[in-house]
Amino acid sequence: MTRFRKGVYRTYTPPGTATTIKLDSSVRDRLNELAAAQGRTAGSMVEKLLDDYLWRQKVEVAVGQMSSMSAEERGDYLAEVQLWDSTAGDGLERC
Repeated sequence: MTRFRKGVYRTYTPPGTATTIKLDSSVRDRLNELAAAQGRTAGSMVEKLLDDYLWRQKVEVAVGQMSSMSAEERGDYLAEVQLWDSTAGDGLERC
């Protein structure tokens, strides 16, 4: 069983089921304002913000890994990228 930090608990909620989270009213108001400006619901705005945050975390990991590559690894990577780039347009002229 997964252990959770103190104050964090897990309950079973079937996927796709709406649930409630507690927010300070000022956070709720800012969230609603941001969502309305983008034509979204507060729930879809939270989902988008979470997706964006998780994507940025993955990018940070990738940048860190690329920054720590040796010169040989970087050369191998660039050679593979060049190989893939050369195939990017294969067959498009026939479509």
